[in-house]
Amino acid sequence: MWHEVSPDRWSNEIAIGASLLDDFQAGIDSNGKAFMRGKFNLYSQHGHLYETIGLRIEYPSKFPHRNVPPCVFLESHRGKWKNTGNSHIESDWKFCLFVPGESGIIFADSTSLNDLFAVVHTFLIKQRIYQRRLAASKETGVIAEWPGEDRSHGEQGIREAIQAMRNVGRNSPCPCGSGKKYKQCHLHQNEQSIQEAGKRNDD
Repeated sequence: MWHEVSPDRWSNEIAIGASLLDDFQAGIDSNGKAFMRGKFNLYSQHGHLYETIGLRIEYPSKFPHRNVPPCVFLESHRGKWKNTGNSHIESDWKFCLFVPGESGIIFADSTSLNDLFAVVHTFLIKQRIYQRRLAASKETGVIAEWPGEDRSHGEQGIREAIQAMRNVGRNSPCPCGSGKKYKQCHLHQNEQSIQEAGKRNDD
């Protein structure tokens, strides 16, 4: 496990997490994976506290190999927020924050957790807006839309990101964040989707 190979990096992650989360906890779960959890204070740009949100960060065993990112899960608000529609919250309450290859975060950097939390902060600000829209949609019938630009969900969003990046090297880390080389991961799927799109245009 990465935290056994790089204990200094894990100590650094803990230090950053403790500075950003209240009621902070960190440890190794029963599967040997590193995690941290705590309460994240969501502030406005003027310093007004909107609310406090419980989060759990789970580190994949390959972190930070080939820019594999940690996963961020919502622990509070599960009775208040919905993980449906365009919420970008998956069924297990994991945040769909970005396609890793587009995030601009270099997880090999020792301060990358600060960058991840900056993305989480923006995501949660937008999530609050979306959840209000989702609640209002029950009365108005208007479909709740995510505020701002976003990718499609799941595999479609990954394909969109790869196509927007245009030239991904065959031996480069796959933009999806799997930790595999592109040629061993989404290359075939992306080529297939391009071929299918070409056939539809020909028709």
